[in-house]
Amino acid sequence: MKNSILFILILVATAALSPFLPWWIIAPIAFMGTYVSKTKATAGFLICFLAVFLAWLGSILMTDDGTIAMLMGKLLNMSSFFTPFLASLLGALVAGFFGLAGSLLSPKNKNWVNG
Repeated sequence: MKNSILFILILVATAALSPFLPWWIIAPIAFMGTYVSKTKATAGFLICFLAVFLAWLGSILMTDDGTIAMLMGKLLNMSSFFTPFLASLLGALVAGFFGLAGSLLSPKNKNWVNG
C-alpha cells in the first residue's frame, strides 16, 4: 500500500512539475519521496524508475508530433520509434538512482547511534 501511494505521488509530481521546471526536478522528487517513506533499497529504485519512465514516456508521446523524435533519431543514428524510450530510460535511471540513495540514507530504526 505504501509503495503504490509513493509510485502514484512520484508519477503525478513528475508529470505536473516537469513541464515547468528543469528536467532534473525528478532527482529531488525521487530522493525525498523514498527518504520520507523509508522504503527498502530495491523498492526505492524500482518505484522511482517506473514512475518517471511512465511519466516521461507518456508526456513525450502526448506532446510530440513526431518531429523531435525524428530529429533525435537522425542525431543518434537510430530509429525515431526508439528515441522516446531512450529519453524516458535516461530520466528513469536518474530517478532510480536518486530513489535508491534516498532509501539508503533514510534512518530505518532507532539504535544507539541515531537515538
